[in-house]
Amino acid sequence: MVAAAPLVDLLAGAAATGSALVGLYIGYQAYRGLRRNDEPAMRYLATGMIVLFGVTYLLAVVGQGLIAFHVVTLGFQDVFRLLVRVLQLTGLSLIAYSLHLAAGRRVTEG
Repeated sequence: MVAAAPLVDLLAGAAATGSALVGLYIGYQAYRGLRRNDEPAMRYLATGMIVLFGVTYLLAVVGQGLIAFHVVTLGFQDVFRLLVRVLQLTGLSLIAYSLHLAAGRRVTEG
């Protein structure tokens, strides 16, 4: 049963890497939408998606790799976890603010 642990770690790393790549693709598509519709709400939405879906997963993968390959000690795991959570909150806040701006714009137009 001990031999399964490296396989699980490898699969978890592959899933995290895939999540980072898909997240960056989603952020890129949001950025393309921003370039088409240069609106403040879209700017916050695109930035929030890039931070939430791309940067957080990328940081988690890099942190996991640095720890797994003993570049940094296991003690940094909590630091990476905190940074990921702060970035998640930042991304979600930017997305929420973009929705607030979009809703306010609809009220003043309607």
